[in-house]
Amino acid sequence: MAFKDSLRLRYERLADDVVPQLLESWGKLQKRFDDLNCSLANRAVPEERRSRVSELSLQEKAYQAGQDRQTVRPERAKGRAAHSK
Repeated sequence: MAFKDSLRLRYERLADDVVPQLLESWGKLQKRFDDLNCSLANRAVPEERRSRVSELSLQEKAYQAGQDRQTVRPERAKGRAAHSK
């Protein structure tokens, strides 16, 4: 076996052992940063503005989901036409 092949096999074994651990650690780190970000965001918004921020957040999610179309309501007939029904 050539030196080059020997190094390749060692590298592959190392990658097989290390990569899954790194991916797991990376996922845990992302979760911790997400939790920290949410905590800081909650502290940054004053209590009296939280309901408005929640409302805006829901509107943004609806827009992203494609629900940005406003509902069209039929207008009520005015005058005699409304009474003749």
